[in-house]
Amino acid sequence: MRKFPAIWWVYGLALIALASVLISLVGNVLASVSFEADLGVFTARNYERLFGDSKLPAVFGRTLVQGAGTVLVMLAFGVPITWLIARTDLPWKGTLMTLLTAKLAIPGFITAMAYVWLFNPSSGMVNRMFGATGLDSTPIANVYGLDWICFLQGMVLVPACVFMLLPAFQNMDATLEEAAWVSGISRARTVRRIVMPLLAPGTVAAMLFFFVVAIDVFDFVGLIGMPGRVEVLSLWIYDATHPVTGVPDYGFAGAAGMLMFALSGCAIALYIRFLRESQRYAVLRGKARLSEPMRLGRWKWPAILFVALWLFLAFVIPVVTLIWVSLVPFLQPPSAKALAALTPKSYGFALTYMATPLTNTLLVMAGAVILAVTWSASVSWIVTRSRSQFGRWVDAIVFLSPAVPSMVAAVAFQMMGMAVHKWLPLYGSIWLIALAMGTRMLAFGTRTVNAAALQIHQELDEAAYASGVSRLVTFRRVFLPIVSPALFYAALMVGMLAARELTLPLMINTGYAPLVSTLIFDLQTNGDFASAAAVGIYMIAILLALVFAARRLTGVGEHGVTQAADRRARFGRRKRIAAVGAEA
Repeated sequence: MRKFPAIWWVYGLALIALASVLISLVGNVLASVSFEADLGVFTARNYERLFGDSKLPAVFGRTLVQGAGTVLVMLAFGVPITWLIARTDLPWKGTLMTLLTAKLAIPGFITAMAYVWLFNPSSGMVNRMFGATGLDSTPIANVYGLDWICFLQGMVLVPACVFMLLPAFQNMDATLEEAAWVSGISRARTVRRIVMPLLAPGTVAAMLFFFVVAIDVFDFVGLIGMPGRVEVLSLWIYDATHPVTGVPDYGFAGAAGMLMFALSGCAIALYIRFLRESQRYAVLRGKARLSEPMRLGRWKWPAILFVALWLFLAFVIPVVTLIWVSLVPFLQPPSAKALAALTPKSYGFALTYMATPLTNTLLVMAGAVILAVTWSASVSWIVTRSRSQFGRWVDAIVFLSPAVPSMVAAVAFQMMGMAVHKWLPLYGSIWLIALAMGTRMLAFGTRTVNAAALQIHQELDEAAYASGVSRLVTFRRVFLPIVSPALFYAALMVGMLAARELTLPLMINTGYAPLVSTLIFDLQTNGDFASAAAVGIYMIAILLALVFAARRLTGVGEHGVTQAADRRARFGRRKRIAAVGAEA
């Protein structure tokens, strides 16, 4: 006899979520040992081909450089900006946080497109303007290089880096710094010898996490590395699954994916270790006092100029370039002749292109949101309310799922789609993309909901049980309403991330169900720059609306759920418990 017969579907949803996460790894393992697309015939030949390729050491080395270089650029801007926001009297912090949030609405591949239009060695607008001066016919810059991939990826990841590091920078105990100042140690030396070592574990953990993100993102590799033949592991996987002629080589892609997974897995393992060891450096206790903002003094304007430099490179240049390219009939630098030829026709053409991709994108967003939020609610309830070992295992596996790169997960879901195609025609459809995206967003969803669920005291559940209410009704009438702000925020962010995602749709889509992101990629690679720019402007406008809706409707700002949102979430809890008990 079942102890809690009505709650089975919550556990069932968690099991489905767990199975979807495991598909990312198991499907890729099967692909790596399969003969072509036959899952019933196993072979080690794919690994022999991979490790027998003479180019593998160079490709693996470039992949390491891609990850490390991206992280270095990100930290060079992210750490100083975080410190300026959290620890100094930098002016216009609210505006800066708004711009950091708005930057999330500009997909990485759009930034890559803008810089390709500027610094393409043959037709880039900056190179053409420099050549017109007659000083030198050599291009001033060639964007098709690994250094540009690292630089642009690092610039794009700065907002995420700031949001990850900001709580640690803000919550340090002021007594440590003040003790150093009383001892006669300068502020600069205090920051260097006390503050930064205490923040080192969190910073190193962020480095490892974003290293995985850097080697996983295909936006810059696809638009910069592919034309320039900057071969890294992600490009090898893409080339294997998208051959110019012949059938996709999923076996080789799976083997390369396992190597990429091993690299990411090592980084994630170190990331978890640093998170655990960071407790040794904890300084915020019950009697801790936060530090007063440090006065910048004469460094105020240099600090403002430093922040403005990042905003100009990461925000202003891509947006202005996109607007300009969308208005000119062909790619050309600004001039009197170009200004006379400006036309908004590309925006009209873009609307004709966008009908089907926009519909598909909205369906994928809806599917990813429904799956991610539903699974997150179920998993978070089990993790925070169940005392069984099952909850811990589910939480651990979901937390480790980002170790599987998107390229690897895409191959796994493609193999799964082919395996079940006779019974369920998912292969190449938008629903397979939605399933893959929902699975990839699950870790983000559970972290968001867990943070809210852990603030709910067990006495609320016990009060409901004491009133004779079942676990299912408690889950539906108590747990879900209380965590609803976190669920709503997760839904908006998952929708935004799904809309701007390029890697999974590009890998899984067979061309019959384009999304807006893949439409922009195809227009760019086919040379229709004006239409690509116009579609990009439409996309940024939609994503900006989602980003600011997430902040306004949920009360979520730069620090997560605000006190106002917490008060809204707590409002009426006792009344809700009483109502549920009365119904019972």
